[in-house]
Parts: sequence; structure tokens; C-alpha cells
Amino acid sequence: MPLIPKQAAIAVADMVDNCAKVKPGMNVLIIAANDGLHGGVNIVDQETVTWLHAAVVQRGADATVIWCDIPARPAIIWGQGADPSKAWRVPPVVANAMRAADVVISNAVDLTYEEELREIPDILEERKIKYARNMATTASLLSSNWGLTPYELVSEIRIQANALAKPGARWVMTHPNGSHVEGIVVKPEDMDDYAHYRDIGVYCPFPEGVWSSIRARDAEGVGIINEIGVIWARHIGVPCPFKQPVRVYIERGYIKKFEGGEEAETLTRFYKFISEYLGEATYEVRGFHGGVHPSAILEPHQCPNAPYRHFIEHHHWSSFHFHMGNSRRAKDFPYLMHISAELRGGDLKIGDHYVYKNSRITTADHPKVKAIAEKYKNRPGLEPERWLQTPR
Repeated sequence: MPLIPKQAAIAVADMVDNCAKVKPGMNVLIIAANDGLHGGVNIVDQETVTWLHAAVVQRGADATVIWCDIPARPAIIWGQGADPSKAWRVPPVVANAMRAADVVISNAVDLTYEEELREIPDILEERKIKYARNMATTASLLSSNWGLTPYELVSEIRIQANALAKPGARWVMTHPNGSHVEGIVVKPEDMDDYAHYRDIGVYCPFPEGVWSSIRARDAEGVGIINEIGVIWARHIGVPCPFKQPVRVYIERGYIKKFEGGEEAETLTRFYKFISEYLGEATYEVRGFHGGVHPSAILEPHQCPNAPYRHFIEHHHWSSFHFHMGNSRRAKDFPYLMHISAELRGGDLKIGDHYVYKNSRITTADHPKVKAIAEKYKNRPGLEPERWLQTPR
């Protein structure tokens, strides 16, 4: 077994104990994709999988590791000859192994719970199987300040942000680039409020990254965006970041038009194409939320893959976004349309309270958050600049 740096050992223990919550006697499935070892999108290394396996076994659980091939297919899911109603499928051996597990630890981007196939949550929710999405999938990511920041600390920043999203309150996003988008917070479908930890539901990511997606109605305004989330940027065929900003015009809860350069034209054609399958819901601004992690910005030597660095930055505590499109009610549509219109460095206010102000999430100052930070003085926390290898 390769030697493990102390930083990575701490991160692995945090992930297994506090995110996946592995207990003695559990059947734990660890999944990774072969392409990720050789330049594919499912970035991973053998050290990470080995360390996770060892940690699971040390806790008295039974560990099974599957290295799988993800079906080869076009990255772009629309356009001439494409039919997004016929998606690729989870490999049957993987799907059946997931159904037999108590906990799944996934290291594969393509097997994400929220952003790719509807089949993934369908499998997990059949038996309420815990799904821990490990995003720190390489030794250098585990050893980074992003991986080493205490899961408990970031979870508390998250829960306090959730608590500010009161159903019926008005939310307002503004940004120095001229963006102004606002709407009304809608109550969650299956509970009365959003102030819940990850012990409800099957999904938990590591490192913790965003507060709950807040349902919204009657969104209005203009969002000026420089990028969207990397998974759907790949599916649409736009670069991340854009070559030219895109103006998103929103009225009565729906996108009315995109303006800008080449990316705006591509988005316009993509949304028209997908509307043949999803109808008006294609244009729905269904919700919003943002990042909660103080150290979710990495250097190229820590993560050479530029799109994956953008994916990590999506979780930074200066980043928030609104969701463009809603496929959730179309149960026969196999993809989960998860297109996040990214804004970084602006303000977000819900009711009388700022959630983001001056490029930082305000709930990092909550007394409960500060009390937890005191427990972890020897790990990165609320003063991320003190832990930088390369000062910015």
C-alpha cells in the first residue's frame, strides 16, 4: 500500500466517519471509473481508492471495490441526430452492486447523484442506500486545504445558510457586473423548512460544498454570467468559462432570452431543442443556492484538470447561482437537467438577511460555526488565507 500523507489520512477518516458514516458490519461499495486514471472525466487515482478501502475495513465494515468502464458516448447530448430521451445506462453490474450495499462511496463524476442520470437516485432511493460522493478523488485533492477542512465545520456553515431561507421571503441576487435577479422562496416539497443536516435523505458529498437548493417562484431580472456548471457545459458544448459573458433575461419565473456572443447563441439553440422534450419547464428558473466551503479554490499543481478546478470553485463560499431549467417533473426524461448560472463575488439577500456579502458567506460568522472552528485549530478553517501554499 502506498504511504499516506497525514493530511490525506485525516481527510479520509473525516470522509468515512462523518460523511459516509461507515459502521461495523456494513456492506460498503467503493466505485471508481477506469477512464479517470488515463485522462477521462472521472478523475481518480489508485491511492485514493486504496486508502478509502483500508479505512472502511479498519472500521469493521465489509468493503467491495468496483473499477468500472463507463459507456463511451458523445459528451454533447443534443443537436442533429441526438435523442436525449435515450440516455446511456449505469452498467448493470454496478447498478446491482449498488442495490446490495448499505453505503456507496462513489469516486466517479459520471455517477453523480444530482447532475447526470435520473437512474442513479432511482436506484438509491429504492432501498434508502446512503450515497457518499467523494469529490476529492486524488491523493493531492485529499491532501489539499479543500480536503482537510473539517466536514463538521463546513456542514454547520451550510445548515445556518439553510436556516435563512424562509419560505415566502424574497431573495435578491446582485453583482458588480450589473446582475440583478430576485424571486420568492418556496417551501420544500417534503418538509416545512430547509434547516436540515445531511442525515435526511441518501445523498452526502465530501468535501461538503453547497447549502440546500432552494425552490423558487416568480424570478425576475437579468443575470450576467461567465460560466455554467462544468458537467452541463460539457453536455451543451460551451467552454468554461465563456469567451464572452451571457445575459440571461428572466420574467415571471422563466428565461425569456439569452444575449451575448457565441455561447448565448449555443444556449438559445440548446434550450429550444430540449424544450421539445420538456416543454415550458426547460426555461424555468427553479431555484438557487451557493457554496459554503472556505478553501474550494485550488492551484494547478494540486489539480491539473482545469474544468475540475472550476467544478471545485463552484463550492467556494463566495460563489452562488440560480438553476436554469427543470426536468424533475418529467419522470420519463433520463437526464437530470442541472444547469447552474454561476455568479461569484456578489451579494445574496433573503428577506432581511444577507447570505453572501463582500464575496463571503455570512453564516461563517455564526456563533455555532465559530465554536466548531475552535475544535480544529490545527486544520484549515475560517481563515483560509493563512493556509495557502501559494499566497494570492
